Amino acid sequence: MSRLRFVLAAALVAAALGAPVAAQEFPSKPIELIIPYGPGGSHDLTARAVASVAHQHLGQPLLVVLKPGGGGAVGSQHVIRAKPDGYTLLFGGSGPNTTFALVQKAPIGPDQFQPVARINYSAPILAVRADAPWKSLRELVDHARKNPGKLNFANSGPWGAADLPMRLLAKAGGFEYNNIPHDGGGPAMLAVLGGHADATFGFTAQLTPQVAAGKLRMLGITDVKRHPDYKNVPTMREEGFDVVFTMWRAVLAPKGTPQAVMDRLETAFKALSEDKSFKALIKSLGDEVAFQGGKEFEQTWRAEWEQHAKIVQGAK
Repeated sequence: MSRLRFVLAAALVAAALGAPVAAQEFPSKPIELIIPYGPGGSHDLTARAVASVAHQHLGQPLLVVLKPGGGGAVGSQHVIRAKPDGYTLLFGGSGPNTTFALVQKAPIGPDQFQPVARINYSAPILAVRADAPWKSLRELVDHARKNPGKLNFANSGPWGAADLPMRLLAKAGGFEYNNIPHDGGGPAMLAVLGGHADATFGFTAQLTPQVAAGKLRMLGITDVKRHPDYKNVPTMREEGFDVVFTMWRAVLAPKGTPQAVMDRLETAFKALSEDKSFKALIKSLGDEVAFQGGKEFEQTWRAEWEQHAKIVQGAK
């Protein structure tokens, strides 16, 4: 064998052996989990629950980094542009990565990411201050009908987890309202608590502490069934409004991330989903773990993409 052929052969062998070695070493440093919303919302709270336990299964810390703005586009684009090495991940969701992406034609949807794992999904709940005059969803809708444009609604971002269900409710209920945007569910909830807005849609993760403290009242949920922890809160359909809407939260990686790294991440998040302490944390937020692996979740996401395209068109 000539010297040139020997060198080339050695290089090929080294390359073939290098990938498994790199995969075995991953992760060798902390991983950033980017949150595309502000602090205090369900996205942030769920991500922090993930990070508090995931290090036990990853072998490295999972660092929560907030990058709000643009309805979730700022944080999403940050991850898309990141080096595809598994060390920068997005804690994505239906709000920014399906509905907002569809409406704004923003390139932050399923074609721009490699899904690692779905963590959970839940349904938004309409909430008002505990001292608000409306004791039921029907009372609030009647008020909005009689006072067009006077109901101040705090959304968590354009066409997001609060905005879209409110558009659907307004269409089903036949009323107009004043739509006030915020960078995340936390700021939107604070606007209601502070009396700057009348209502918002949120998830149990952010609403539960405020309801327990007697500061907020839940009026209706967008699921097909009542929440097991809030059986006194009716579904929208039970109140006479055909509004059904659920949203997922998932870990997403940039396109081009090596499959060996993706496999290592999925294995870790699957172990996380089976961890009793993590399940208890998610339960304390009023949610349930609903794990799906990357390939299975990609199918779920693309099916949702088609469904939400119709919902968005109907909500305009």
